[in-house]
Amino acid sequence: MLWERLKLLPESCEVLMSVQDPEMRTIGIIADPGIADAVANRVAARLEGVLEKLQEQEHRWDVQVAPFSLPLGESGRVALNDKVPKLREKHGWDFIIYLTDAPHYVQNRPVRSVISVEDASAVLSMPSLGMARPRTVARELAELVRELATGKQPAPPPTPLGRAMSVHASRQDGQNEQNRITSIEGLRGRLLLVAGMVRSNQPWKLVPRLSSAMAGAVATGAFGVFYTSIWSMADYLPATRLALITLSSILILTLWLLLHNRLWERPQGNRRRERMVIYNAATVLTVGFAATAMYLLLFLALLAGALIVIDQEYLAYQLRHDVSLAEYVNLAWLASSLGTMGGAIGSSFDEVKEVQRATFSQREYERRNMEFTISKDEVD
Repeated sequence: MLWERLKLLPESCEVLMSVQDPEMRTIGIIADPGIADAVANRVAARLEGVLEKLQEQEHRWDVQVAPFSLPLGESGRVALNDKVPKLREKHGWDFIIYLTDAPHYVQNRPVRSVISVEDASAVLSMPSLGMARPRTVARELAELVRELATGKQPAPPPTPLGRAMSVHASRQDGQNEQNRITSIEGLRGRLLLVAGMVRSNQPWKLVPRLSSAMAGAVATGAFGVFYTSIWSMADYLPATRLALITLSSILILTLWLLLHNRLWERPQGNRRRERMVIYNAATVLTVGFAATAMYLLLFLALLAGALIVIDQEYLAYQLRHDVSLAEYVNLAWLASSLGTMGGAIGSSFDEVKEVQRATFSQREYERRNMEFTISKDEVD
């Protein structure tokens, strides 16, 4: 008799757990390959925890990330609603959010998000969040899921000052009145958008694509380090003059990369003038940061080479005075500036397409001409 009761115990526990276990809700995050996909995977677990605190109803949450891009329309808008039925059929997601690394335009306005409660789907533009940390992205995603699940919109800032300082505005979608969009307003909003676009461009990843430029810069800089006339010039020039030469060399490399690789942006579709200004500002900053990073790497390499190869007594003999670390720094400083100018010529041998992919115009062009497909890997 006891054995029969023990046999029934597992079944009773399963029934009890099924009664007490809250309903499972699944969230599918479609993320553009690259930084959007990386951020989505980083915040997936955090998002589940945030949702448990925000959601009025008790649910268990399962966040799934699928890395692929959706095509853009001529207006710069993602037609997510048309894809929702196919995505839901393939994946069985309750809520669908597209996390994109491209700026999103609706009704000729840059927007942070587009929410469709009817379709239980939303689009979130990462650049609109600026230099947001993963915690901020998780909070924004949680607010979107909360609105999709409950239909309740986020409360506006409680104070007049908070509303005046806000860079976002809520409005209805003109193409679909069931949708709500959060637009980006004012100069501060545009500056935030540019900062987010630079982050999405990942300028640190542009440096490895400039291998020929780096090789040319190292060769030119190494010649300067071991050329005695450069020693005397670096010792003679004041710090302000060296700093001016540095800025000039980085500017020359930046302009050369922009012109040679045809990186000047010419966005298509609506609001072209505004988008041209925003896109090109982000492109110039992206290339400028990459050129600066290349300069710093070159400086460290040449400084190490100078310290290893050039004997201190021999350098003092050539300069006719005692030397310290400062003389080595000045030498590497000037040689790095000369090397950066030489790197501009070396960049002519880099792959143009690889460099162009670091800007929005090329990626946007590809998205406008892509077809929406869901491969087997994406389904799995």
